[in-house]
Amino acid sequence: MAKYEEPNYQVKRKSDDIEIRQYPSVIAAEVQVSTAQKQPENQAFRILAGYIFGKNVARDKIAMTVPVTETSASEKVAMTVPVTSVNADGTMIMSFYMPSKYTLESLPEPVDKRIRFTNVPAKSYAVIRFSGTAREQNIDRHEKKLRDYMKDQGLSPKGPAIRAFYNPPWTLPFLRRNEIWLPIELQP
Repeated sequence: MAKYEEPNYQVKRKSDDIEIRQYPSVIAAEVQVSTAQKQPENQAFRILAGYIFGKNVARDKIAMTVPVTETSASEKVAMTVPVTSVNADGTMIMSFYMPSKYTLESLPEPVDKRIRFTNVPAKSYAVIRFSGTAREQNIDRHEKKLRDYMKDQGLSPKGPAIRAFYNPPWTLPFLRRNEIWLPIELQP
């Protein structure tokens, strides 16, 4: 697998497949799509991939980064970076992190006006890592395990779950890296 840039997070605590992480501030390109259409994740991915592969005013290619993240659009998310969650208004947000060499001012302007950029502040997350497919049953099982761990540790989520995906679709399921992130507040 090619080496893709990912945010340089710090692990504050680790227990088996669960970590407490501190993420730095990053820039994300994001698009919101309706979940009423067939395969909204694929549509969102194509829009964002088009942007980084040169569908921008400058026609610049931008390096792919990981993870690709999804979250429901009906809730405010401080770090909109990966979720297929159908919500009341029927929308979801998919985000790509931009390479660290860019600023909001230096990113090429997207041709597709549905793409917007956001400066995502530094934040802490409880994270569970798992392999396999991104099927709801697999995701739900791991999210429950993460929530149970957090409850046992006296931690409570400070926002909705974020789903993070690190591999292209042709990666064998047992080699895939998937994660669920739940925002938390760490005491100094």
